[in-house]
Amino acid sequence: MKLNDGCLSFVGPSKIRTLVVPVGKWRREEFVEAVNKLQRYGEIRLLDITPIESSLFTPQGFPSGRLFFTFSSCGYNDSLNLFLYDFEPFRKIFVVIGLANEYGDVESDLVKLKERYPTVICHNLIVVSKEVISTKNSNVFHCGPTIEDNLETTLCDIGKNFLLALNHYYSSYKHVTLRSPGAIGGNGVLKTSLTRQITALNVATATSANTSKRLSSIEITTNSIKRSASLKLAKSLSTTENRSQNRSRGRQLKILGNFQLLAGRYTDALTSFSEAITLLHKVRDHLWLGSALDGIAICFLLLSYLQISFQIPSIINVLCPHQTSNNISETNSPRNSFSHAPTRSPRGSTSSLSSAAAIDVESANLPKLIKSISEKIMYYYELSLSHTSDYAPQMVYSEILLKTLSFMVCCRSGAGLSSDDLRLIIDGTLPEPEKFDCSTLEPAFTSHEVYFFANRLFDLQLKEMDVESQCDIYMHLAEVYRSLGFERKRAFVLRLLLVAVISNTEDIFLTSDYRRYLKNMTKLYEIKSPLTLEVMPDEHESVSWLTLQKRCLQLCLAVASRANDKKISAHYALLLIGRYTHLLTQSEQVNLLNNHLESLISNGYIDSYWDPYILRDIKFARLECTDSAVDGTEFPIEMRITTVEKQNDGANKLDTHQVFNPFKAVQAASKTTEPSSIQGTFLVGDRAMISCLVQNPFKFEIGITALNFGAEAGKHIELDQNDITLKAPIFISPESTRLVNLPVNFKAPTGNELLSINSLEMSVMGLPPRAFSMIPSENGFSGYQKLDEDQSLGNTVKIKVLPQQPELQVLRTENITDNSWMMLHGTKQELTIILRNKSLSCSIDYLQFSHLTSTEKTFKTDYWKKLPYDDLYGVEKQLEWLKNSCIKILEAPTKMAPNEVAKVKIEIDATSVPLQFDGFDIIVNYGMHASQKSYTYMKTLCLPYEVSLKRSIEVPGMEIVPLNELFAPEMQTVDWVEFIMNKKRCDQNFRVGDYVLLLLDIRNSWIDGVSLNLSFQDFHSHPYLIEAEHTTRVVVPIKKIEHQRTPFRTRPIPRVFHNRQYIQSGLNEDQEREMREKFWCREHILSHLQCQWHLTKDPTVTGKVDFRQFLDKFDDQMVTNLYTHRLPYLVDLTIDQFKIPRNQSILATVKITPTHSTHQTNEPLLLSFMIFDHQTGKILPNNSRRILYNGTMTRFFVPTKVTKISLQFIPIEPGIYEICALVTNNNENNPISLFNQEPVTLIVN
Repeated sequence: MKLNDGCLSFVGPSKIRTLVVPVGKWRREEFVEAVNKLQRYGEIRLLDITPIESSLFTPQGFPSGRLFFTFSSCGYNDSLNLFLYDFEPFRKIFVVIGLANEYGDVESDLVKLKERYPTVICHNLIVVSKEVISTKNSNVFHCGPTIEDNLETTLCDIGKNFLLALNHYYSSYKHVTLRSPGAIGGNGVLKTSLTRQITALNVATATSANTSKRLSSIEITTNSIKRSASLKLAKSLSTTENRSQNRSRGRQLKILGNFQLLAGRYTDALTSFSEAITLLHKVRDHLWLGSALDGIAICFLLLSYLQISFQIPSIINVLCPHQTSNNISETNSPRNSFSHAPTRSPRGSTSSLSSAAAIDVESANLPKLIKSISEKIMYYYELSLSHTSDYAPQMVYSEILLKTLSFMVCCRSGAGLSSDDLRLIIDGTLPEPEKFDCSTLEPAFTSHEVYFFANRLFDLQLKEMDVESQCDIYMHLAEVYRSLGFERKRAFVLRLLLVAVISNTEDIFLTSDYRRYLKNMTKLYEIKSPLTLEVMPDEHESVSWLTLQKRCLQLCLAVASRANDKKISAHYALLLIGRYTHLLTQSEQVNLLNNHLESLISNGYIDSYWDPYILRDIKFARLECTDSAVDGTEFPIEMRITTVEKQNDGANKLDTHQVFNPFKAVQAASKTTEPSSIQGTFLVGDRAMISCLVQNPFKFEIGITALNFGAEAGKHIELDQNDITLKAPIFISPESTRLVNLPVNFKAPTGNELLSINSLEMSVMGLPPRAFSMIPSENGFSGYQKLDEDQSLGNTVKIKVLPQQPELQVLRTENITDNSWMMLHGTKQELTIILRNKSLSCSIDYLQFSHLTSTEKTFKTDYWKKLPYDDLYGVEKQLEWLKNSCIKILEAPTKMAPNEVAKVKIEIDATSVPLQFDGFDIIVNYGMHASQKSYTYMKTLCLPYEVSLKRSIEVPGMEIVPLNELFAPEMQTVDWVEFIMNKKRCDQNFRVGDYVLLLLDIRNSWIDGVSLNLSFQDFHSHPYLIEAEHTTRVVVPIKKIEHQRTPFRTRPIPRVFHNRQYIQSGLNEDQEREMREKFWCREHILSHLQCQWHLTKDPTVTGKVDFRQFLDKFDDQMVTNLYTHRLPYLVDLTIDQFKIPRNQSILATVKITPTHSTHQTNEPLLLSFMIFDHQTGKILPNNSRRILYNGTMTRFFVPTKVTKISLQFIPIEPGIYEICALVTNNNENNPISLFNQEPVTLIVN
């Protein structure tokens, strides 16, 4: 039996079956390579072949034709298909080629070939050797030292020999009566058996699985017409003799067409098949008619492959309605999509079938036409099943189904037939699934059409066929599903294949090389050869697929056991129990153990336990210590150090905020171990217990007959008692785990290296001991008592033995109780910690102190990713202060002798800590040198402190308002008024509008009164006394920020930590500029605003106010008041006199200056003059009689440059007037409303 890996080619009947056999002494690999080289030259042009004297088969008759050779090196029994040779002669092996790799008696070798293969019509011998042979035999060829030399020429000459032999062979067919396979083979020929009912009158519905509704409707219509025509033709036949002659002539033409296909004469074959179809249709010889239609479809494809234009015979247009290429895209009406040649009535003429006009192939949709012809072939094959001898064999019917299916798959890349599609059809290969791209071209046949057509294979009674034919069908169908990407359907077909194989086990492996078939089966089911236990199915493999693999292995094991092949039986038994344990039932596993595994173990074919995961975990637990009891979690970290420049600096020069630099005189080069990597740390002489978790995943009991440490681990550790023997094993129940506890002793130190234990020596079921690696289980020690929290890492247990270590102890912290105390927000406090080295023999060589606040603990590592720039600056500024200023180590020791007591002084600053601050940790890293001085042992002591932070001075509110006017001299007692008046006296260019007032609401949240002072640049306030739980408003004068000197809009927000890649803020350019202005205005206030306070009852309690955590972000109004750059225009109003008598003229002038940030625009602005009564604050209307105006009160102007506008008016009535200028616009999207910067007051007497 041979499993075909490829697929049937639709043009298979045009290929010359050639057998290649070795002659002489060949190595198998060399012979297979030589056959593969022959495959590369399987297509020979008739143009390259020497002409012969035969009018039917000479290459000159059709130089464009081809000879297709199909080379095979596998044996073939011609007697199996003898009954098909009269019907389909292309199934015969026509050519045999002997490959000789050394010079010998070539004539004798050629004679032996003819004797060995007498039914082959063309025998040839190719000699591959350096020696030149001398022979005149035209069937012997010499290729030179390598087979590639002159190989193409040699195959052309073999093609000539084949054509000569074919001419002679065909002559034997001229004078014989051609019979159908059923007439020759009788009951030995399996007749096509369908599970569905055959409906001869409605072929469209019989094949509607993959036919469109349009094709079905027209097929029914044309079919009825053809049937009436056939009946009339039948009546016109006068005698039975006439029918017999037509049948014989039709069959002869059909056979001639088959031979012409083999000879490459495709145009002649097209003519022969056309005539044969006409005659066979007249006599209703359905079986031969279907085969002739198959031949004419092959002619269409081969001529298309050669790019030779041809006409589709009219008989095809009549029998097989098809879709034309011009009407492919016309889908509105189904009648416009098909040819209507068959609708003509055949009345009055027996040759009316050929009266329809032939059409060019360019106007036809060739894929649809081939599919229609295939449908018609199967239709005629089904009609032939009613005949007693001229019926279609199931092999013939199934092959037309399979090759049509392959053809449809190859046509999926487009609506037509491309050169790539034709190449796939000729070669008999299927496209890869990833090459299908239906998004650009509409396929000729969709995946669902192909799938529905493939389902027709299941209409056949396949179980009645021989097992080899069944396997060929299932494997072909599986390849089709793979090409379509239907993996689940492919798995289903592979399961059917397996069922077919299992049900015919007596008829399968008849040859001696049955191992090759077993290997093919495991390869087909993608069974991995390495023995790896898989407790759970792989996520990419479904359980059903694994079940198929299991059944395949069970079959292979049964066959190997029947053949008494112990070696291959052991391979499949271990593969089955190792990889498919979870799929085997208890009875299957017990049967596998009793019938296969035990006997294979006793005979030595299995020499090692098959489950590499038997050892799941190893744990050590300390029972007692030789020295002082030390908790395992307190064992130090061993570190390799490199000496750097020695320094004798005091503790005040230590960098106490370093992340981890343990010593002043050493620098850590690399860590030997991490805390999480050490399962246990022990001292020499310690007694401990090892706990081994072993598993038995099988449904039968196993026993451990020996257990010990490996050679390397045995140097440092040994079992105290080992009572496990072959007679007293440790049994593990089916599908369970067991914890094996054994006492151990540590007998030698490990030095600077770790003792890594990743395996144990074990013997299972009496097999030789071997090392089993530790593979951690998914559930670990769940269900068992946990021994230590510090346990194994991965698949390695690391043991360390260390010398005696010092231990640092905290005696007390002065001035506090239980490590907690209360602090006022904004104050500072000092603490003194008393430490002692408890060890009486080991000194502490190095000490390092660091701290970590509760606020820092709350921050995530990626806190900075989603914060805007201004918020991020505030957060990181606070973090920087917490790291550098919150906790300061004022005094600390660098070394401690045994039993020495030392003091550590620290300062806690609560000035800028957040109100949520509730404590901090003092972290002490200390250690000692190893004896080699190249290693050190480090330990960590953490001192937690709790702080109750009480609120003191808070700033619940803040405002920034403009300063519009000066105050009376009697108000100079107010600190900020005095400051403004002094500025006015000292500065000639003083303008009251250049200042704003910062209004702060300061609250005393403590229970005692507080005295505080504020300062801002050169302003210093008077002392403010604020009683407990009271709030006072404090006014601070601030000079406005000039945008010309401080361009905030272009100054980026700084970064506190520069080693981070920040994400874009997501703001546009204008929004980012506004953010910068608000940020820098706030920073300007925070950088100059200071406040110090002390308690009135206890002046020694002092503190500072950090305004950063109280002042929120500035709003637009604050920035506008503080930062002049926010105004698009500067409006200045001046008058020539400030005090005049009534009825005197006065001139008011307004100067409008665009700022540098204003975009030049031609948008007109409106200037409005307004005059208010200073006493009432009411505006005077334009028609007021108190003032006469010389001009208009409103004027338009274009602000492209500095603009001056004047207004002259005469006060009539005495009084105090306030003059204002307002600039507005009419833009609703960007409104402007600006007043003059300083108030202008006019006094009229």
